[in-house]
Amino acid sequence: MKQILIVDDDTSVLSLLTSALADYRLASAYCGADALTAALRTGPLDLLITDFMMPSMQGDELIGRLRQVQPDLKVLVLTGHTEILDTANLPWWNSERHLTKPFGIVALRSVVAELIGPP
Repeated sequence: MKQILIVDDDTSVLSLLTSALADYRLASAYCGADALTAALRTGPLDLLITDFMMPSMQGDELIGRLRQVQPDLKVLVLTGHTEILDTANLPWWNSERHLTKPFGIVALRSVVAELIGPP
């Protein structure tokens, strides 16, 4: 079964993602530090789904730290700040899959299946 780590500081988003992706093996975290601990506990990840704006560690830093251990880690970034990140023309942003909040469950499941396949 495919392992996904979901990271978001909004508990309602975590709950929504957990329900929408319940047929995958899931771990979740509220912030980057908790995500690093969860990643160590779960072992290799098939996918990281992370918010961009979070307390103490933004999504791009979390991605970089997890990729130090697992360079081929697939990532889906969730954010309500797409227009700012698009305008900033950041290399990491342009190379990662992302969804703008609010997003639909069908769109989420479609991107996840595209990145790592069905459950």
